[in-house]
Amino acid sequence: MDFWVDIAEIIGALATSLALFFVAKATRHSRQTVEESQRMRRLEAERDERAITTAARRQAGRVAFWPVRGNVQGRTQWGIELVNSSEAPVFRLSIERAEGATRQGVVIPEIKATAKILPPGRYFFSDSQRWPSYLEPHQVLEPIPGNIDYMATVRFMDSDGLEWVRGVDGRLEEGGVKSPGA
Repeated sequence: MDFWVDIAEIIGALATSLALFFVAKATRHSRQTVEESQRMRRLEAERDERAITTAARRQAGRVAFWPVRGNVQGRTQWGIELVNSSEAPVFRLSIERAEGATRQGVVIPEIKATAKILPPGRYFFSDSQRWPSYLEPHQVLEPIPGNIDYMATVRFMDSDGLEWVRGVDGRLEEGGVKSPGA
């Protein structure tokens, strides 16, 4: 009888070992599945975040500006041309440019201007006006490329109520808008 008991114990031990092997394999597979699921969830969250960011930046990215000079209101002026090519107005816009100088030493005056609402279109900002001038589509101004000294910083709120800042380096960042005194 001892012989059969020993064989039963051996068979039981083998069955237990085999069961433990399959449990370990199933646990490993389950852990891999959980890790893969978590990785997919992270990827999905990152994709959603990018989509939200892209949607939020859609209007703000369509507000661009650059330094120009040209004949505006009957006289040659230095200033900033701003284009709101979005389909909605921007609000509480302020534009600031520090005083600069040309290579010949001609002073380019400081610009500080505001607009409580700026519909889609082209606008000219200069030191001689606190408010922007609307530019007709046919009106041509000469861009001043290659000199960051003539650039400005623009702050505004988009139609979704998000506040944006585009600095002299051209980078668009979500941020606080200074309340214009206008």
